[in-house]
Amino acid sequence: MIELSHLKLLQALHKQGSVSEAAEVLFITQSALSHQIKKLESLIEGTIFVRHSNPIKLTPKGRKLLKLATKVLPEIKKTQEQLTNNKGERLNIAIECHSCFDWLIPTLDVFRKQHPKVNFDLSLAFSFEPMEALKNYDVDMVITSDPIEDKHFEYFPLFDYQMLMIMSRNHTLSHKRYLIAKDIQDQILLTYPVSHDRLDVFNYFLKPAKINPKSTRKVELPIMMMLLVFNNQGIATMPEWALTDEQKSKVVLKPLGKNGVWRTLYLAVRKTDSVVEYIQDFAGIAKQVSFQNLENIKPSQVK
Repeated sequence: MIELSHLKLLQALHKQGSVSEAAEVLFITQSALSHQIKKLESLIEGTIFVRHSNPIKLTPKGRKLLKLATKVLPEIKKTQEQLTNNKGERLNIAIECHSCFDWLIPTLDVFRKQHPKVNFDLSLAFSFEPMEALKNYDVDMVITSDPIEDKHFEYFPLFDYQMLMIMSRNHTLSHKRYLIAKDIQDQILLTYPVSHDRLDVFNYFLKPAKINPKSTRKVELPIMMMLLVFNNQGIATMPEWALTDEQKSKVVLKPLGKNGVWRTLYLAVRKTDSVVEYIQDFAGIAKQVSFQNLENIKPSQVK
């Protein structure tokens, strides 16, 4: 049976790059470590690293065990902290929208006062698959507008919001009450650096009409996106609450279609965590603070 000591062994070999240095960080002799390696290799019927490689190069079986160690050891450490001193509670939040950072700050301020022992962190979810990370315990919560059907997840609906097209005040489309998909076919559309199938403007506005923009330009920073819009170098979609009053004074906002494109923002958690008190408190605080601070949002129609 593979033991925790085996996983720690793999992690040490990978990080240190040699048997002698791995033995030092594990506080055992080099001969004792060599014995553990032989025992593990006998158990898996194969080698875990290429002999005489410097630094150590893991074999496919070694890499598979390292992947397991990377996944399991942090979770064991977290659980041990929770059991021993109740100081290991963690809330690692992945965010699928750049504009959610400013929106989250008031929520985090209130939450921190009520749960000072919970350690929280924020990460931008564009560089990985956030729902897969949630399932694998890499994060504890995902803020998303795209729920997927999966028995492992529970969703807390926060509010409904409208996606709007923002453009400079002297843009050729600024006179229109609302936009239709064809209006975009000769425009430069500014987007965040993700695939089109993760963008609402494509999924709920352009694709149904089988329309593409003239071109797209990927922009990583919201402030840069706004500068390009101000200078009439493209148009972009955002919820109204993502804009400051100063930014609103420099742009016009147009609905996507006569009825607009409305989306629901959710907090997604693992189903097993949905009953955890501080998770439920965070969801309640987020909803309450949202309606206190954001404009033009509506109670979610999702039950």
